Amino acid sequence: MNIWKSLFYSLFSPTMIGQFRRQKIGRTILYVFLLVLLTNIPAAISISSFAVNAGERLQQVLSEDMPDYEVESGTLIAEGEQMPFTTHIDDTLIILDDSGQVTPNDFAGEANVTALLEDRAFIVTDGDVEQMEYGTFSFTKAELQEATGSFLELLPAFIVLILILLYLFASGMKFIGVFAISGIGLLLKKIYPARLQYRHIWVMGAYTATLPSVVGTFLDVIGRNGNASFWIYWLLAIGISVLVYRTLPIPKRRQ
Repeated sequence: MNIWKSLFYSLFSPTMIGQFRRQKIGRTILYVFLLVLLTNIPAAISISSFAVNAGERLQQVLSEDMPDYEVESGTLIAEGEQMPFTTHIDDTLIILDDSGQVTPNDFAGEANVTALLEDRAFIVTDGDVEQMEYGTFSFTKAELQEATGSFLELLPAFIVLILILLYLFASGMKFIGVFAISGIGLLLKKIYPARLQYRHIWVMGAYTATLPSVVGTFLDVIGRNGNASFWIYWLLAIGISVLVYRTLPIPKRRQ
């Protein structure tokens, strides 16, 4: 059976997971890496989108249409008499205000906003608000333009590096999870005394992790990635493990 069929059956068939125990360790390790790759696609897309969006937002606040400004000792200083300055670039509202007149409540209903206010910056993306205090930073618009140019040149390499690190970290965590599930399997072996070596238990643990991993990814996508997702993952893992061990043949006792 090829690895894609193994993935398919692992989503719903405890009986097939039990039969997979005879597969080689090397093939199962490859399966775990594939599972990590597939279940981290949404996270990879999100990170890439965030990085690209950050680059676009930097370009917006450095637009030639924006008045010159600088941040000195944590305070915004803008050139021009008409403050606050507001404009729309594409679908994003851009605000520049060093007078303190604009507050977050003034753009609360906007979906996409980049606001440079007196002592902090606000970025709103699809209604999600993030803020950053200037702190002790000091820079001018020209200096920011130069730094942004370098950042945008390195952005593709930066994204690739982050995704590789994410994949390695997620793979490590998944293998730890498989070992934990195999630990559950060792306990279940005492209840359902099938003829199993540890490698059989580990292989079944890897395939048992399939459905909990897919469900966890789905919860992340819909924004339900709190404490509940952790408990759902392990309740599924334990439940599937019990079903798998119940399907295993129990050796007949010698009379």
